[in-house]
Amino acid sequence: MPRFYVPAPIIENDLLKIGGNEARHIRRVLRLKTGDEIIVFDGLGKEYEGVIDEEGSFSVVIKVHNISASGKESPLEVTLAQSLLKGEKMDTLIQKATELGVKEILPFLSSRSVPLLGKSARLKRHRRWERIAIEASKQCGRGVVPKIEPLRDYSEMLQTSSSGSLRLILWEKEGAKLKKVLERSIEKTKIFFIIGPEGGFSQEEVEEAKKTGFTTVSLGKRILRAETASLCFLSILQYDRGDLG
Repeated sequence: MPRFYVPAPIIENDLLKIGGNEARHIRRVLRLKTGDEIIVFDGLGKEYEGVIDEEGSFSVVIKVHNISASGKESPLEVTLAQSLLKGEKMDTLIQKATELGVKEILPFLSSRSVPLLGKSARLKRHRRWERIAIEASKQCGRGVVPKIEPLRDYSEMLQTSSSGSLRLILWEKEGAKLKKVLERSIEKTKIFFIIGPEGGFSQEEVEEAKKTGFTTVSLGKRILRAETASLCFLSILQYDRGDLG
């Protein structure tokens, strides 16, 4: 059944109005008609199932038959802090991390990040990343859209982590095996993990993370690309503690 995103939907007499891009997609792309069944989700965990009741020039109204909580969210609350990647790699990462159940993505700039972005470019990228997360949530059936934080500097990013979270930073030069770390912290459901840029972290950045409460971990002997490491890390977490497998 087709799914559409409507933040903070208003329902009156069991009718829910859809406007903007989603209404255009319903009418012009999918060419759905009165009586067709669809699902609307609000991005916060609720889904509204119904049928198209009315078609307007710029909007579509559905008759809501059922409201339910999304049953496709991971029991983990995972924050991925990802150093900015080049080109379209960041777009792909956000799409795939959304499919893998991440709760929040926090992009940041470290000393070896490429490229460096100005204020206007940062805002444009952030809006694009939010759209990607919405589309990925629609596609994979999630009821919650991951929160995409604005791009931050490295030190500022470190300070956003909660002391109650399992705080991990991936570093190729040293670190305990991830499997051992997860075994020692089986009670933790909030996980904040940091992945560096293509050039890796500097020694100073790793020491700063340690002082903030982060543990260095390793995924093994092979050096993975930044985007590969992020998705590998997230997949392992969801398999070990979450809802994969």
